[in-house]
Amino acid sequence: MSTSSNPIARMWRTVLPRRGSVARASDRFQAGLLVFVVLLALAALPVAASIGSETYVRQQNESAQQLGERTPVTATLLADGPDITVSSRAGVAGNAAPTDATWVVPDGTRHVGKVLADQGTLKGETLTVWVDRAGNPVDPPLSAAGVLIDAVGVGLGLWLGALALLAACYRLAVFSLDRFRFAQWQQEWFHEQDRKTHS
Repeated sequence: MSTSSNPIARMWRTVLPRRGSVARASDRFQAGLLVFVVLLALAALPVAASIGSETYVRQQNESAQQLGERTPVTATLLADGPDITVSSRAGVAGNAAPTDATWVVPDGTRHVGKVLADQGTLKGETLTVWVDRAGNPVDPPLSAAGVLIDAVGVGLGLWLGALALLAACYRLAVFSLDRFRFAQWQQEWFHEQDRKTHS
């Protein structure tokens, strides 16, 4: 590949122009700004990865704590679940709703209360629910996959956010430089026209 068509080589020659270069000061500033933005983007990657790693450790501990405090039990529905609703756009909607049910906790105590049952479930059907130490229904604990997805999402989201912010700042700087260069070029052109008129 020819170095004249290589954007990295062109940028490098603009930052460090050779003798006789036609690069303007604003061109060198823009190229230097681009190098700085790229370095910041690379520096933001380990920072985002570190925050993602911290999120993983924190949620992993939270998941272990929840697994120690919550227990899966089998609940039997005492009533039919919500009726199946059909939408012309989405088809069958799978929304769950609180339904009367009974369940037995590990110490043998029977509980009666509301659990989330899917549409179309019938009285007498069983489903697995999570309960706390008092036997009350709670949300399922964080899974290992959920912890990993959350950590990756946090780290990647932070890095992409940093990239978007850096890109926006760079584009704003380039826009300002373009306006400055155009005004400078226009002033030089008027000056040249004025010189030709008076010569």
